[in-house]
Amino acid sequence: MNPLALDHQNILAFLAVAETGSFSAAASKLFITQPAVSKRIALLEQQLGLPLFERLTRQISLTEAGAALLPAARQVRLALDDFASASMHNNQPLKGRLPIALSHYAGLHLLPAALTAFSIRYPAVLLDLQFMDSEAAILAVAQGAVRLAYGTLGQACNPHTHVTPLWRERLVPLCALRHIDEHQLTIHKLAAQLPIILPAAQTSTRQSIDCWLMAQGITPLAVIEVNQLDSIALLVGTGIGWSVLPETLNNPHLAVIDTPNIPPPERSLGLITRANTPNPQEAKAASSPSPKLRPSNQLADAFIEIVRTHLPKKNERRY
Repeated sequence: MNPLALDHQNILAFLAVAETGSFSAAASKLFITQPAVSKRIALLEQQLGLPLFERLTRQISLTEAGAALLPAARQVRLALDDFASASMHNNQPLKGRLPIALSHYAGLHLLPAALTAFSIRYPAVLLDLQFMDSEAAILAVAQGAVRLAYGTLGQACNPHTHVTPLWRERLVPLCALRHIDEHQLTIHKLAAQLPIILPAAQTSTRQSIDCWLMAQGITPLAVIEVNQLDSIALLVGTGIGWSVLPETLNNPHLAVIDTPNIPPPERSLGLITRANTPNPQEAKAASSPSPKLRPSNQLADAFIEIVRTHLPKKNERRY
């Protein structure tokens, strides 16, 4: 088979179906009809001589061959983005597509000013924002599904990613304001009376909180798991439970529980890129490009720089 005969639109359709798990969702993502997606997949399967999807009654899954081709297809998509970026001259306005994975917290609390500034300065750039847990965002970068991500940086390192810490924040124990009025309320009394509301066990934030609770000698009465930190803050405000959350989520309906003996836990948030991708500063400093480094992408470089200069100022704890 001649590789030049492959149509990149068919490869992008394959990726869209693989990542959404649905022909109709893939059609919406690509802004084409569902029959058009089906036709592109059929043409690609015909050219490759391989079935790429198992078409069951209510779900779509990759075949073994399809799963094997997925990493290469993601590299094709990134290469197309790089090609479009490299074709732009210095005097041309930036345009194209930039896929970014964001944790919900980073998107809501760290990046609003940067997103506003970027969309004003580069209106022709499509920001393909994909919201997910930080752990999933790191994996998406490692697998080449997105070029960069912003989220919580856990202690465990992925060998395929490079992290740049941008923000460090304290996590503080919070409860509803009405509970703090109770006589001599301590965190141990509260933990014995109310369940604790926490993010999922596999997240790095939860692991930091669990270690801190153990150091405090606290065994929760019960644990309610909720994925989004903003949702946890809302539930804590109702009084049904307490939590350990970033200081930024404290509000007039909540109160910080004093813990003088042990400092509250902290966590880092920042930029996640592929391990073989130079950041803008490294790219400028290099006298000649290394064959091990993926070419710098103008859209990604521009976004990274705007984020760096538009991080929140209030209660700022930058690196």
